[in-house]
Amino acid sequence: MTVIEPHEVVSCLDQDKAAADGQAIVQLMFIDADLMPVGTGRPRFHEVTYPDRSLFNGIAALHQGLAHGEDELDLESSLIRLVTLLLARHADAPGAASPTLRPRALRQVREMLHSQLNSNIKLDDLAAVAGCSKRHLIRSFRQAYGVPPHHYRTLLRLARAKSMLTAGRSVAETAAELGYCDQSQLNRHFRREFGMSAGGYARTVR
Repeated sequence: MTVIEPHEVVSCLDQDKAAADGQAIVQLMFIDADLMPVGTGRPRFHEVTYPDRSLFNGIAALHQGLAHGEDELDLESSLIRLVTLLLARHADAPGAASPTLRPRALRQVREMLHSQLNSNIKLDDLAAVAGCSKRHLIRSFRQAYGVPPHHYRTLLRLARAKSMLTAGRSVAETAAELGYCDQSQLNRHFRREFGMSAGGYARTVR
Protein backbone atom coordinates (compact mmCIF):
# COMPACT_ATOMS: atom_id res chain seq x y z
CA MET A 1 0.00 0.00 0.00
CA THR A 2 1.39 3.41 -1.02
CA VAL A 3 0.70 6.60 0.96
CA ILE A 4 1.35 9.98 -0.65
CA GLU A 5 1.43 13.09 1.56
CA PRO A 6 -0.37 16.31 0.44
CA HIS A 7 1.56 18.34 -2.15
CA GLU A 8 3.82 15.40 -3.04
CA VAL A 9 4.26 14.36 -6.67
CA VAL A 10 2.35 11.18 -7.52
CA SER A 11 4.22 8.67 -9.67
CA CYS A 12 4.36 4.92 -10.12
CA LEU A 13 6.93 3.07 -8.07
CA ASP A 14 9.69 1.30 -9.98
CA GLN A 15 8.44 -2.15 -8.96
CA ASP A 16 4.94 -1.28 -10.23
CA LYS A 17 6.36 -0.18 -13.58
CA ALA A 18 8.47 -3.31 -13.87
CA ALA A 19 5.49 -5.55 -13.10
CA ALA A 20 3.47 -3.89 -15.87
CA ASP A 21 6.24 -3.53 -18.46
CA GLY A 22 6.48 0.20 -17.80
CA GLN A 23 2.73 0.84 -18.18
CA ALA A 24 1.26 0.45 -14.69
CA ILE A 25 -2.36 1.40 -13.96
CA VAL A 26 -2.69 2.93 -10.51
CA GLN A 27 -5.92 3.51 -8.59
CA LEU A 28 -5.68 6.61 -6.40
CA MET A 29 -7.87 7.60 -3.49
CA PHE A 30 -7.73 11.24 -2.37
CA ILE A 31 -8.73 11.68 1.28
CA ASP A 32 -10.84 14.69 2.23
CA ALA A 33 -9.37 16.72 5.10
CA ASP A 34 -12.64 16.32 7.04
CA LEU A 35 -11.91 12.60 7.37
CA MET A 36 -8.67 13.26 9.24
CA PRO A 37 -8.67 13.56 13.06
CA VAL A 38 -8.87 16.94 14.72
CA GLY A 39 -5.92 17.59 17.02
CA THR A 40 -2.61 19.30 17.44
CA GLY A 41 -1.24 18.59 13.99
CA ARG A 42 -1.65 16.76 10.71
CA PRO A 43 -0.68 13.07 10.86
CA ARG A 44 2.68 12.33 9.28
CA PHE A 45 3.81 9.24 7.39
CA HIS A 46 7.53 8.47 7.31
CA GLU A 47 7.41 5.74 4.68
CA VAL A 48 6.02 5.60 1.16
CA THR A 49 4.89 1.97 1.14
CA TYR A 50 3.46 -0.16 3.95
CA PRO A 51 3.13 -3.98 3.81
CA ASP A 52 -0.33 -4.15 5.41
CA ARG A 53 -2.40 -6.91 3.81
CA SER A 54 -5.66 -6.29 5.69
CA LEU A 55 -5.64 -2.58 4.85
CA PHE A 56 -4.77 -3.36 1.24
CA ASN A 57 -7.68 -5.80 1.01
CA GLY A 58 -10.02 -3.26 2.59
CA ILE A 59 -9.02 -0.54 0.14
CA ALA A 60 -9.30 -2.96 -2.80
CA ALA A 61 -12.82 -3.88 -1.65
CA LEU A 62 -13.66 -0.18 -1.39
CA HIS A 63 -12.51 0.42 -4.98
CA GLN A 64 -14.65 -2.52 -6.07
CA GLY A 65 -17.65 -1.10 -4.22
CA LEU A 66 -17.18 2.25 -5.94
CA ALA A 67 -16.99 0.55 -9.33
CA HIS A 68 -20.20 -1.39 -8.63
CA GLY A 69 -22.15 1.65 -7.42
CA GLU A 70 -22.59 0.52 -3.82
CA ASP A 71 -24.45 2.73 -1.34
CA GLU A 72 -22.62 6.01 -0.62
CA LEU A 73 -23.18 5.90 3.14
CA ASP A 74 -21.69 2.40 3.31
CA LEU A 75 -18.73 3.35 1.14
CA GLU A 76 -17.85 6.54 2.99
CA SER A 77 -18.19 4.82 6.35
CA SER A 78 -15.87 2.06 5.15
CA LEU A 79 -13.40 4.70 3.99
CA ILE A 80 -13.37 6.38 7.39
CA ARG A 81 -12.83 3.03 9.10
CA LEU A 82 -9.87 2.31 6.80
CA VAL A 83 -8.40 5.78 7.35
CA THR A 84 -8.69 5.29 11.12
CA LEU A 85 -6.83 1.98 10.86
CA LEU A 86 -4.18 3.52 8.60
CA LEU A 87 -3.53 6.35 11.06
CA ALA A 88 -3.51 4.09 14.11
CA ARG A 89 -1.05 1.64 12.56
CA HIS A 90 1.30 3.79 10.51
CA ALA A 91 1.05 7.55 11.26
CA ASP A 92 2.56 9.82 13.89
CA ALA A 93 0.64 12.57 15.71
CA PRO A 94 -2.85 11.16 15.16
CA GLY A 95 -4.47 14.04 17.04
CA ALA A 96 -6.66 14.33 20.09
CA ALA A 97 -10.02 12.62 20.36
CA SER A 98 -13.17 14.72 20.49
CA PRO A 99 -15.79 14.35 23.25
CA THR A 100 -18.82 12.17 22.60
CA LEU A 101 -21.84 13.87 21.04
CA ARG A 102 -24.78 14.84 23.21
CA PRO A 103 -27.71 12.38 23.26
CA ARG A 104 -30.05 14.86 21.53
CA ALA A 105 -27.76 15.15 18.49
CA LEU A 106 -27.48 11.38 18.26
CA ARG A 107 -31.26 10.96 18.53
CA GLN A 108 -31.71 13.42 15.66
CA VAL A 109 -29.34 11.38 13.50
CA ARG A 110 -31.16 8.17 14.40
CA GLU A 111 -34.55 9.75 13.63
CA MET A 112 -33.24 10.82 10.21
CA LEU A 113 -32.14 7.26 9.47
CA HIS A 114 -35.58 5.95 10.45
CA SER A 115 -37.55 8.59 8.53
CA GLN A 116 -35.51 8.37 5.30
CA LEU A 117 -35.00 4.64 5.12
CA ASN A 118 -35.35 4.50 1.32
CA SER A 119 -33.19 7.58 0.62
CA ASN A 120 -29.55 7.59 -0.40
CA ILE A 121 -28.46 9.52 2.69
CA LYS A 122 -24.86 10.69 2.74
CA LEU A 123 -22.58 10.91 5.73
CA ASP A 124 -22.37 14.67 5.11
CA ASP A 125 -26.15 14.91 5.67
CA LEU A 126 -25.96 13.06 8.98
CA ALA A 127 -22.95 15.08 10.17
CA ALA A 128 -24.79 18.32 9.35
CA VAL A 129 -27.74 17.23 11.50
CA ALA A 130 -25.39 16.31 14.37
CA GLY A 131 -23.29 19.47 13.95
CA CYS A 132 -19.94 17.68 13.98
CA SER A 133 -17.35 16.03 11.73
CA LYS A 134 -18.06 12.72 10.02
CA ARG A 135 -15.38 10.89 12.02
CA HIS A 136 -16.78 12.25 15.28
CA LEU A 137 -20.30 11.21 14.32
CA ILE A 138 -19.32 7.63 13.51
CA ARG A 139 -17.38 7.21 16.76
CA SER A 140 -20.13 8.72 18.93
CA PHE A 141 -22.97 6.86 17.20
CA ARG A 142 -21.16 3.55 17.62
CA GLN A 143 -20.59 4.24 21.30
CA ALA A 144 -24.29 5.06 21.80
CA TYR A 145 -25.94 2.37 19.66
CA GLY A 146 -23.32 -0.33 19.21
CA VAL A 147 -22.91 0.04 15.44
CA PRO A 148 -21.95 2.94 13.10
CA PRO A 149 -24.74 4.84 11.26
CA HIS A 150 -24.43 2.96 7.96
CA HIS A 151 -24.73 -0.44 9.67
CA TYR A 152 -27.64 0.81 11.77
CA ARG A 153 -29.45 1.86 8.61
CA THR A 154 -28.69 -1.50 6.98
CA LEU A 155 -30.20 -3.33 9.97
CA LEU A 156 -33.31 -1.14 9.75
CA ARG A 157 -33.67 -1.86 6.05
CA LEU A 158 -33.22 -5.59 6.49
CA ALA A 159 -35.76 -5.73 9.30
CA ARG A 160 -38.25 -3.99 7.01
CA ALA A 161 -37.25 -6.29 4.15
CA LYS A 162 -38.02 -9.36 6.28
CA SER A 163 -41.49 -8.02 7.02
CA MET A 164 -42.17 -7.25 3.36
CA LEU A 165 -40.93 -10.63 2.14
CA THR A 166 -42.98 -12.43 4.80
CA ALA A 167 -46.04 -10.50 3.58
CA GLY A 168 -45.50 -11.85 0.07
CA ARG A 169 -43.68 -8.98 -1.63
CA SER A 170 -41.12 -9.95 -4.26
CA VAL A 171 -37.38 -9.43 -3.77
CA ALA A 172 -37.33 -6.88 -6.61
CA GLU A 173 -40.22 -4.88 -5.14
CA THR A 174 -38.66 -4.96 -1.68
CA ALA A 175 -35.28 -3.79 -2.96
CA ALA A 176 -36.81 -0.91 -4.92
CA GLU A 177 -39.02 0.27 -2.06
CA LEU A 178 -36.14 0.26 0.42
CA GLY A 179 -33.82 2.29 -1.80
CA TYR A 180 -31.44 -0.44 -2.99
CA CYS A 181 -30.09 0.04 -6.50
CA ASP A 182 -31.17 -3.50 -7.43
CA GLN A 183 -32.11 -6.80 -5.86
CA SER A 184 -28.55 -8.12 -6.01
CA GLN A 185 -27.47 -5.38 -3.59
CA LEU A 186 -30.27 -6.39 -1.20
CA ASN A 187 -29.18 -10.00 -1.52
CA ARG A 188 -25.58 -9.12 -0.69
CA HIS A 189 -26.61 -7.27 2.48
CA PHE A 190 -29.08 -10.02 3.41
CA ARG A 191 -26.50 -12.76 2.98
CA ARG A 192 -23.89 -10.79 4.94
CA GLU A 193 -26.20 -10.46 7.95
CA PHE A 194 -28.24 -13.67 7.85
CA GLY A 195 -26.21 -16.15 5.81
CA MET A 196 -28.84 -16.49 3.07
CA SER A 197 -30.22 -14.46 0.18
CA ALA A 198 -33.43 -12.47 0.42
CA GLY A 199 -35.05 -14.93 -2.01
CA GLY A 200 -33.94 -17.84 0.14
CA TYR A 201 -35.46 -16.19 3.20
CA ALA A 202 -38.73 -15.57 1.32
CA ARG A 203 -38.99 -19.25 0.44
CA THR A 204 -38.57 -20.30 4.09
CA VAL A 205 -41.39 -18.07 5.38
CA ARG A 206 -44.04 -18.74 2.71
